[in-house]
Amino acid sequence: MPSEPAYGSGPPQDKTNGLAIAAFVTGLLGCCGIVGAVLGAISLRQIGERGGKGRGLAIAGIVLSALWVVGGVIGYLVIPGSGSSPSATGPDGTPKPKTTRPEKIDAYTMKVGDCINDPVSSGAPSGESAPPIEVESVKKVPCTGPHDGEVLAVFKLTQAVMPGDQQMSRLASTGCKLRIQRRLDRDPAAAHLGRSFYYPTVDSWRDGDRTVTCLAVNAAEGKKLSRPIRG
Repeated sequence: MPSEPAYGSGPPQDKTNGLAIAAFVTGLLGCCGIVGAVLGAISLRQIGERGGKGRGLAIAGIVLSALWVVGGVIGYLVIPGSGSSPSATGPDGTPKPKTTRPEKIDAYTMKVGDCINDPVSSGAPSGESAPPIEVESVKKVPCTGPHDGEVLAVFKLTQAVMPGDQQMSRLASTGCKLRIQRRLDRDPAAAHLGRSFYYPTVDSWRDGDRTVTCLAVNAAEGKKLSRPIRG
């Protein structure tokens, strides 16, 4: 009897690997990140183990996916507006000014260089005839935007007993004039600048406050400053 044909392996596979095709298409689209590279690597392993076509497609998919990822990273780091602060530049690429939220601070903690907006007044009035206004807090704002005053000097009163309102106002006005008037006179807009000041209230004096704060303000009532003093 003729022997039956022996069982053996068939001819090598000559079909194109499906994952290789998927890797190439995914790499072309570039919308799936590293998926194309992963599919390409798997298909190369399958082709090596089982045979078949598509090695070139798998490699192309890996390369294309890598190029898309590298290009995306470069674009994120280099192209203006592509980072985490899309509003940092204007349409023409020039930097936009940063918007800073006003910071509420106690009036007696103001320091030289601070610019403030006072919701009650623009500081204690510089004329001795005007009644003083008690202010507990002010809003610290950037000096490059509209503001009621800029702190140019701070000094301490030496009286052991709190002066009356009129004497306190005279002490503050005289002390501030000596300390900041020369600087105001050197500013290009000196004719439009005035002085103002804050001094201790009865309650803050009782707590140990002896500070007089001297500010530059706009001489016109209701007007604001728009830049730092240049004197």
